[in-house]
Amino acid sequence: MTVDALDNAVLERNSIGDREGSKLKPLKYAIWLYFILLIFEGALRKWVLPGLSDALLIVRDPVAIYIIYRAWYYNLINRNSFIVAMTALTIMGLITALLFGHGNLFVALFGARVTLIHFPIIFIMGKVLDKNDILQFGKFVLWLSIPMVVLIAAQFYSPQSAWVNLGIGGGETEGFQGALGYYRPPGTFSFQVGNTLFFSLAAVFIVYFWTNNIKFNRIVLLLATLALLAAIPLSISRTLFYSV
Repeated sequence: MTVDALDNAVLERNSIGDREGSKLKPLKYAIWLYFILLIFEGALRKWVLPGLSDALLIVRDPVAIYIIYRAWYYNLINRNSFIVAMTALTIMGLITALLFGHGNLFVALFGARVTLIHFPIIFIMGKVLDKNDILQFGKFVLWLSIPMVVLIAAQFYSPQSAWVNLGIGGGETEGFQGALGYYRPPGTFSFQVGNTLFFSLAAVFIVYFWTNNIKFNRIVLLLATLALLAAIPLSISRTLFYSV
């Protein structure tokens, strides 16, 4: 192969890579939106738009549907056996619930949407995101963990009637009691489980950034580490303790 032919092949490969990257950009933006809504959906339902709390329960659904459509259009999930199997099980469960269970179509569809719409996002993320994207998510989580621990500390030490402890719809929360009269803080989430999972995810990236030579602000990393350590007792969560 001549030098000119080799150069042309490299340029063609780079051009294909650029086209592929451009094609996936809208999907990546949609995944970011989905992730942000996942974290702040509870905040929207409690503090920002409490009057729309019921509608906001499905605020991520249109984003998920868009992600699935784009992934299907680009043939990213068409032959995923896990998605096919889960879809089949969901349809079977839907039929069973209608014929032998509660018989309420609306309730059945509301439950089925979790595995029909949100389950495939797992595999789409695996197809679309690269290592750099994952690291960007990690950096975002570490930055966010710092104000998040401040919030859960305020929730932990405040009475259940305080603004930071408002429940879904802006009403007084029915918090989950932990120990010694304290309640488990949910952070920006609708329920305490979200807070536990958030800091469990943060722990993964904290360990990764400390043990790998990744360019990231060490002060922020240190503060995120302290936030994680503080979140363990503040969350009153055995799950978070054992996760870390």
